[in-house]
Amino acid sequence: MNAANIKNLAATGDVVTSTVNLFSVTLTGGSDAATVTVKAGGSSGTTILVVKAAANTTVPVPFNAGVPCSGGIHATLTGTAPNAAFVYA
Repeated sequence: MNAANIKNLAATGDVVTSTVNLFSVTLTGGSDAATVTVKAGGSSGTTILVVKAAANTTVPVPFNAGVPCSGGIHATLTGTAPNAAFVYA
């Protein structure tokens, strides 16, 4: 495995635009419940994961073997002040 990269998002956007393997997503709800929809291949790509977290709760989702994400990773976040952390290589 190449060196891992970590990126935090607090709003909807691209995590990375190149082809990578996704190793984990950790969602933390802010002052209300949060949801992150993770897509491979950009904002109109294939949904690979939807994670929900209650207010002020953290939900980690690891992928031991990694999930191939052709064309990058895009995340759509909902909720008030959520944070999503991504580990990819």
